[in-house]
Amino acid sequence: MSFPGGKIHSKWAKFTFCFLFLLPLLYPFLLKPGEQLYSDHLGKFILGESVGRNGFLSGNLVLPSRNLDPEGNYCPTECIRIGEELISPFPAALGYVYAIFLPWSGIVGVYAATAILILLSFLFLSILWDWDPIYLGVLVLASPFLVNGYFFPDVGIASFLFLGGSFLFLRSGPSTFRLRFVLAGFICASSAWFRIESIVFPLAFIFFLSIYKFSNVEEKNKIFAYSFGFLVGVVLLLGIQYVLYGHPLGPRFSFNQPTMFLLPWKKWKIYSGLLIANPNRIGFFGYTPGFLIVLFFFVYYIFFNKSPFKRNATSEISNRDLFVFSGITAFLALVVSAPNDGIIDFGSRYLHLSLPAFAGMFLILLENIGEKFRRIVKIVLYAILLYSVYISYSYTQILGKYGRKTTKLNAIYLEQKPDLVVVQIRTYSQILGKYFFQTPSVWLMREVDIKNFFSKNHPKQFKKILFVQTKASIMESLNDADPFLRNKYYASISQALGPDFIKVWSENKEDVLLFSLERK
Repeated sequence: MSFPGGKIHSKWAKFTFCFLFLLPLLYPFLLKPGEQLYSDHLGKFILGESVGRNGFLSGNLVLPSRNLDPEGNYCPTECIRIGEELISPFPAALGYVYAIFLPWSGIVGVYAATAILILLSFLFLSILWDWDPIYLGVLVLASPFLVNGYFFPDVGIASFLFLGGSFLFLRSGPSTFRLRFVLAGFICASSAWFRIESIVFPLAFIFFLSIYKFSNVEEKNKIFAYSFGFLVGVVLLLGIQYVLYGHPLGPRFSFNQPTMFLLPWKKWKIYSGLLIANPNRIGFFGYTPGFLIVLFFFVYYIFFNKSPFKRNATSEISNRDLFVFSGITAFLALVVSAPNDGIIDFGSRYLHLSLPAFAGMFLILLENIGEKFRRIVKIVLYAILLYSVYISYSYTQILGKYGRKTTKLNAIYLEQKPDLVVVQIRTYSQILGKYFFQTPSVWLMREVDIKNFFSKNHPKQFKKILFVQTKASIMESLNDADPFLRNKYYASISQALGPDFIKVWSENKEDVLLFSLERK
């Protein structure tokens, strides 16, 4: 291994490579951690804080509203009830990571540590691909690998563990001690503590190693050792989750289970959102259309160029290429089984671990372009990638803007100082941000929820209540001139609280209507 490995010659190219390599360290300034406490991110913060407050003995959510809603019917963050506990669907292991950092570094420490892990992931991948600037450029600038890895710490940690274990395997020499392969398999399996779907990637890798390399005695021993380490790691994970949650795949699987087993032809909406786009989000290939070309080339390449039934094919293929093949095969398997949260933000964190494989397959595509059309095909491919570079830039800008917007909502909470916060959509519990544990908050979606909640919790115990009502079309269209006119949700609130409560403040924003009611 040497830098730049003969692939970077000019000083400008070296500078560009170093910039790409160190870019994760810039992201805590582009997407400030303190502005990322909303939606799922707030839920992960709540889980981490709960683990810490429980003395690292339980993931039972510590909610200020627990005495008002002991059964968790109106939990302001996503939660699953198991026995007497309210459990977050987010990985318990991630909660422990948050709990370690929060007391001494706050939320900044979590994201700073994640950024460092992404940088180390870049190091592993750069070594594996001989410091190829094209590989790193495609992965960093034309895919969501960096931004999703940083923005979602569970994704960043899972990819670091999977790539770290893969690096141990792929960089081994002929005389490497067998325990190293056992450790590699175990580390790869450990990524499933943070993203359960990551189990599919080592399985696919073992499958391809067995097809192409099993006839080689030395490789066979490596495969057995890696498989054993992976099996130990998976059994440990599934066993602990079964004991804790009553299901070997944990709470997130239970949360997504209703849609995971739908027949494929009934999941077209999920597939289209996951891979292309839906009205609000860009999917995997919507983010990087060049990877769709890569996928088609992979199908051709694996069946016609590197078929395991082709004579001498096994002697021509490297373990690194098998790692690439397995990553794209795992991608296909995950797409078929995509749950409801397959429809998520740009690029899809659900398919995140396949991104290094797609970038690697892109290089194989470049190497296999015929001499006659090499120049024009490369120009077309790079032009398509420029679109993805623009999307990467826009994605970061959008996330930064939304983070700043939520910070302004936090300020409204501090100004109003309510005794209770009621949100109509869970996402808007972001108004509390890092102050979540100071004031009870409940999720009252419909008019019947308002009636039921305040029938069990007398309004007189509250001096001031802050409400956050969504203006989304799922409920009703509000009158812009007077948003409280013919507002069924507000009418239900007034009826449930009674005449003792009067509206003392309101603000009509683009997507929400905020108002405070105070007891006379």
